[in-house]
Amino acid sequence: MKSWRKVEVAQTLLSAIIILIILSFAFYNALPSVFRPTSPEAVKLVLSVPSSNTITINRPEIVTVYAANTEGQMDRTRNDIVELTLDPPDSGVQLSATRVTLVNGEAKFTVMSSKSELVALTATWIDGRTPLKPAVVSLNFLARAVVKFSV
Repeated sequence: MKSWRKVEVAQTLLSAIIILIILSFAFYNALPSVFRPTSPEAVKLVLSVPSSNTITINRPEIVTVYAANTEGQMDRTRNDIVELTLDPPDSGVQLSATRVTLVNGEAKFTVMSSKSELVALTATWIDGRTPLKPAVVSLNFLARAVVKFSV
């Protein structure tokens, strides 16, 4: 009878340890800022485009690419070189530059198309302090309808 009692105590202790490990992982993931403080160091590129990603044809639109940390905050210490590409590459979209240099963490360029089309714009890190993850956005070029009201 004593050996069964020892087994029960061992099982109870093992169960308690497993529960504590599970709770520790839960707290670690629920409170990342306490256990893993965010770094101001950039890890990715971000493309900032009009909020709807819809751009009027025949009108240049300013796009910003910037280096961001894991929280999405701009890293003003970066002066990297970034390459800009379009997919499909034979689209009618015109970029003011295919390579830009981040100055204080950001660079601006313009995009424009003379026809309605949907393209993917990619910003890829080329050179700088540390590699940055690329950014991709879809741009939808559309003609704006003009509505005339008559009284």
